[in-house]
Amino acid sequence: MRGRWLLASTALILLGVAAGALSLLRRDLTVKNAPARVEPSGPVARVLKLSGKIQAQKMIPVGTTVSGTIDAFLADVGQEVFEGQLLARIANQGLEAAQQEAARAAQNAQEKVSSIENRVIAARLEASRSRAEANRSRDQFQRAEKAYQRQQMLFREGATPRLVYEKAEREFETARSEFNSLDELARQADDQVSGLVKQQKAAAHALAERNAELENARGSFISAELHSPISGFIVARKGEPGQSISLEEGKDLFEITTDISHLEVVTEPDPGDLKRLRPAQSALIFAAELPGAIPGTLKEIKGSGAIFEFTSPTPFIRPGMTAQVHLTLE
Repeated sequence: MRGRWLLASTALILLGVAAGALSLLRRDLTVKNAPARVEPSGPVARVLKLSGKIQAQKMIPVGTTVSGTIDAFLADVGQEVFEGQLLARIANQGLEAAQQEAARAAQNAQEKVSSIENRVIAARLEASRSRAEANRSRDQFQRAEKAYQRQQMLFREGATPRLVYEKAEREFETARSEFNSLDELARQADDQVSGLVKQQKAAAHALAERNAELENARGSFISAELHSPISGFIVARKGEPGQSISLEEGKDLFEITTDISHLEVVTEPDPGDLKRLRPAQSALIFAAELPGAIPGTLKEIKGSGAIFEFTSPTPFIRPGMTAQVHLTLE
C-alpha cells in the first residue's frame, strides 16, 4: 500500500515539473515572436499653436516734410481713407510766422500797386486835359500868328494903321506865351505819367515777388497738413498729439496699404520651436472674424519672429486684428 502512494506522489511531481517547463517554453516563444518596440530617437511630432497680429504685406509710409508739434490726428488705424484726405496737422510756429510776414509784405505791395495805379489814372486824366488845353492854345497861337504876319505885311506897305498892327502884335505875343506855357505843362504831365508807369511796373514786379514768397510760405505751411497720397487703409500710426517730431521722426507717421487681401501674421515662437521652423512650411490661419481655417505659408524667419503669409478670402479681415497660426512640427 505504501509503495502505491509513493508511486502516485512521484507521478504528480513529474506532471507538475512538465507543466511548468511547458509554460516557460510558451512564454519564451511569445517574447521572441513579439515585434521589437522602437524608442523614438528625435522630437515627437506635435501641433504648434501661435498667436500674432495681422498686417499687410505691402505698406506705404506717409509722412510730413516739416518738423514741429503734432497738433491733431484726423484718421485712425484701420480706417479707410481716400486720396487727398487730411490725416494730421503739424504745428510749426516758424512756418506760421513766415506765412504771416509774407502775407503782410504781399498786402503792402498790393496796396502800393493800387495806389500807383490810381495815381497813373489821375495823371493820365491831367495829361489829357493839359494836352487839350495846349492844343487849343496852339490853334489860337497859330491864328494870332497869321493875323500878326498879315498886319505886319500891311503895315510895311502902309496899308494898315499902326494901332491895328500893334494890337495884332500884342495878341500874337500873348498867344505865343500862353501856348509855350501850356505846352510845357502838358509835357510835364506826360513826363509824370511816364514816371508813374515805370513806378507801376516796378511795384507790380515787387508784388509778383511778394506773392511768390507768400505762395512758398503757404506751401510750407500746407506741408504741415499731412494729406493721404493714395486711397487705402491705415495700418499703422505713430506719435501722439502734442508730441514734438523731427524731420526724421515725421517721415513715416502713417503706414497705408492699398491691398488688404494679401496679409501676413507676425508671431514670436519659443526659441526651441523657432529652430524647428522652415520657410515655405504650410500652416493654417484662424481668425475670429471668419469660421474655419485659411491656408498659409511660413514666409520668413526674422530675428525672433516668424511671419506667415496668406490670402484673405474676405475684406472683413483687416490689419491689426489677432490671428492664430497652427502648424505641425516634425
